Amino acid sequence: MVLVGGCVSPQQFPPPSDSVTFLTRDYRFEDVMKSNDNVKGWARDTLDVVNELQYQLEVEKNK
Repeated sequence: MVLVGGCVSPQQFPPPSDSVTFLTRDYRFEDVMKSNDNVKGWARDTLDVVNELQYQLEVEKNK
């Protein structure tokens, strides 16, 4: 289980059905894209995981 606390961003919740687009449109994503290759790689892997989890949720929802 992952707990996230202290969130101060003014983002909408729950996020839209396309979470990857939601995350990549966040104003902070530009900083990620300007970062080094390690940060970019981590972000890419994270977005892949989010995308897969969202897909699995949609499959379960549509059963």
